[in-house]
Amino acid sequence: MTDRTSATPPSSQDETLRLIPAPVAVIGAVKEGVLGGLTAAWLTRVSIEPPLLLVSVGHERFTWELLDGATQFTVSVLASDQVPEARLFGLHSRRDVDKWGQTAHVLLGEGVPALEHCTARFLCELESRFTTGDHDCLVGRIVEGETVAGGPALPMRGRDYAP
Repeated sequence: MTDRTSATPPSSQDETLRLIPAPVAVIGAVKEGVLGGLTAAWLTRVSIEPPLLLVSVGHERFTWELLDGATQFTVSVLASDQVPEARLFGLHSRRDVDKWGQTAHVLLGEGVPALEHCTARFLCELESRFTTGDHDCLVGRIVEGETVAGGPALPMRGRDYAP
C-alpha cells in the first residue's frame, strides 16, 4: 500500500492543477477612463439563479488595480482561434501596452471594454470580492449576456493557450 499522507511538492501540485480544463476569457475593466484587461483561465459559473460568474485576478496585475472600487467588469470568452488575443491580454501589461487600442472592442454598461469578436461576452455587476492567497475572486452578477460567434471556446492547456 502506498503512503499518501506525505505532502506533494508545490511544483508537482502546480503541474497536476494544470490538468484541470479551464475556459480562457478576457476580463475587461475601466477606471477614470483607463481601459484595462487581462486573460483569465480561472473563471467559472457559481450560480444559475441569480446568474453569477467568478473570476480570479492576481494582485500584481494592472487590471486588478482598475477593478479596485469597480462596480462592473466584462468577461469575453475567447474562441478556439483567438490564441493571439489570449497572448496579448495574458502576456502584456497595460502599464506597457494599450491592449484595447490593438483590438476591436465594444463598450458595455458604464464604458467597460469587451472584445467585439469572441465566443460570448458578459457584463457583470460586482456582487462580492474576497481574497484567496495572491488573487482576489470577483463574483459578478450577469446583467447582459450575448452569444457572439458561439463555440468552441478556447481552453487553457498547461502553460499556454491552445485550441
